[in-house]
Amino acid sequence: MQNVQMDRLWLVNALIAEEIRQAENARRFRHPATSIRRAVGTSIARFGIRLAGEPTYKLARSR
Repeated sequence: MQNVQMDRLWLVNALIAEEIRQAENARRFRHPATSIRRAVGTSIARFGIRLAGEPTYKLARSR
């Protein structure tokens, strides 16, 4: 009876180790996520475009 339990424990540990290896590989080979700074900057720029109502950017004139 104890051998069956040990075999089961070994099998469960082997499955967990395999899942951990797969997760590490998935993290290692995926493309890097967009930084928070870039995501916030992009959303602010989009909001500014919508707020201005103008599709193109123009340089500000000096006073």
